[in-house]
Amino acid sequence: MSQRSYFRDDPDPDNDRLERENFAARTINTLGEIRKQSKSSVSGLIAPWGAGKSTTLQMIVDGLEQHNSSPWTVVDLNPWLYSDVDALQLGFFVALREALPREQRWSRKRERVGNFFTAISPMGKVNGLAGVDASSALESLGEKIAGDVSANALKKKAEEALEELEKPILFVMDDLDRLTPEELLMVFKLVRLVGRLPNIYYLLSYDEKTLLDLIQQTSIASGNRARARDYMEKIIQVRFDVPDLRPRQKANLVDSAINELLATYSIELSKTDSETFGSLYRNCLRHYLTTPRAINRYFAQVDAFYDSLNDEVNFIDFALVTFIRTFEPGAYKNLTGAWRDELLGEAIELHFSRTKESVSDKEKRWHEMLADAHVARTNIPGIYKVLLSLFPRLHPDGGSLTARQRLTESQGIGNRDYFDRYFNFGVPDDDISDVSLQRYINQLEEASEATSLNIIREALLNDTQRTCRKMQQLLAGKPSASTALLPVLADAYAVADHELFSVDGSALLHVEQLASLAITEVEPDKVAETVNAVNGRAFGAIMLSSALSTLKNTETPLQPDLISCIARILEERVDALTRRPLTEVSSHDFRHVYHWRITAGKDVADPRLRQALLDGRWSALDFAARCVGVVVSGRAESLSELHFDVLDEVIGLNYFYAELEALMSEDIPLPRMHHYADTIENRRIMALGQLKQRRDRDRATPEG
Repeated sequence: MSQRSYFRDDPDPDNDRLERENFAARTINTLGEIRKQSKSSVSGLIAPWGAGKSTTLQMIVDGLEQHNSSPWTVVDLNPWLYSDVDALQLGFFVALREALPREQRWSRKRERVGNFFTAISPMGKVNGLAGVDASSALESLGEKIAGDVSANALKKKAEEALEELEKPILFVMDDLDRLTPEELLMVFKLVRLVGRLPNIYYLLSYDEKTLLDLIQQTSIASGNRARARDYMEKIIQVRFDVPDLRPRQKANLVDSAINELLATYSIELSKTDSETFGSLYRNCLRHYLTTPRAINRYFAQVDAFYDSLNDEVNFIDFALVTFIRTFEPGAYKNLTGAWRDELLGEAIELHFSRTKESVSDKEKRWHEMLADAHVARTNIPGIYKVLLSLFPRLHPDGGSLTARQRLTESQGIGNRDYFDRYFNFGVPDDDISDVSLQRYINQLEEASEATSLNIIREALLNDTQRTCRKMQQLLAGKPSASTALLPVLADAYAVADHELFSVDGSALLHVEQLASLAITEVEPDKVAETVNAVNGRAFGAIMLSSALSTLKNTETPLQPDLISCIARILEERVDALTRRPLTEVSSHDFRHVYHWRITAGKDVADPRLRQALLDGRWSALDFAARCVGVVVSGRAESLSELHFDVLDEVIGLNYFYAELEALMSEDIPLPRMHHYADTIENRRIMALGQLKQRRDRDRATPEG
């Protein structure tokens, strides 16, 4: 965590970054003028919660106590510390009596002031308060009987005594906005009653909005805001309104806090991240970060929880989602709840909806959702902008190109691979740390480290898509690590699902893409060795061929020996197949035939395949059967269309028509697509049915 104390909420007069000292000095001078013009007065130090009232008040008190030319006796009385109204009233009187001079000549005068307080204090409560002795509070029983001891008479004697004070007394009362309505009225009653005493002044510190809310709850205002304000104006003669933070001051506080956090966690912001935060600060955050307390409260939350996520998430995204958590908890709860799927683009029903939602309709719908989450109407447009920035998929068009690139390249919250980290305040157990993954790859780059390899293998098998996406960012420029990982990728490829309609994408394609990157990283003198090692895995040759096909469609430069090495291992596998009946060849094994034709070229592969048919090693029916395609969804497979182009290119369709004439002369029903499981018997049914249909169509349509 940073060294700054964001959680501190005590007055801090020694750290004046908001020009409060100048304001305090002006207030002290004004109090001096009030003292010259009035025997008693009530002033108010007014500012919203968190605006620095207590710090400013402490500066004023320190200045008054150090004011040599016009000294004051300052009494700090916090009404919030008293348990009930009676205790508050007695505490008020005791504090004032204790503020009187202690010299011998003042002993009689102190008694007179005490007599007045005793006369108007709650009966039976005086003895229970420290510093008050009811047995000697009145001058004497004889004086009480002989003289006038009414409240008015006692008050007059108290006033005569207080007239002789050399140093006026200033009651400073903070935290009035924390009182109950009943307690607040008692404070005002005491101030009005004792406020008429000479040389007694008051400085009340409060948030005006809160006080008006409290007064509205009393019988004095009965819910009427105007009456509550009129009542306040009768109490407060002089207002000292603490200046609001100027825009530049707020920006400086925010900049200072962010820069300190960036330095603490060694973060260097990209230009895009800097511009993103700056724009959202102007459009939204500044309307919330209006006081020093609000700013400290916000950055305290960032500082408290970011440490466990350093280098695991995007700092600006974390700061923005922390802003929502701090100031709009209702919206925050919905991020992982009702809104999650749409924010991450995982709401499949929206993708396939027949009705295309317009930009304005979507914005209107989200504004209503934010209102239901208790976001104030005035703040909804700004919060919606924050969400659009964090979740580019929330845009009807998927967001700008920059936003989409940032989504795939960064650890942003809008990236489903990182979303849960922001709410877990750490890397979840079912995820793998980016820092750890980078360390494992670096260890593989430095040496073949078995432990690191096994950990990555487990991650690839258990969370294929996410691990592959992360490694795409980490594996570039790591030839040794790539060489070590390619056989492991072949293991993952063997069990990967090929789910076309998954929001997370096909695991099979993810492995192929990562393998494409890895084989380009292998050093030239390691190509043959690496290809042989991968070929030792059941799916190794097919994975390499698929990855190679992906690369051929790009401008990525390839190692000269790479294509020939992959073609060689495929040829070896196919050559072994030609020595076995196709009934003993699995669908998986026969896929090597397709990949060999693609990798080595049809001009190399097809003559060898043709010869296997002509010399009887492979039957025409079983070759056609093996050329029936398979549709894969997850782990479910079903037979589909016959690849007529392969049959035609290898030896010609007429060959199959002739070889299978007797079988096709029988009454063969048209097979149903995507209905049959992948067995050799079902493949024969599919091949014969489709060949017969194609032959009949060809004969019915004469050439020319």
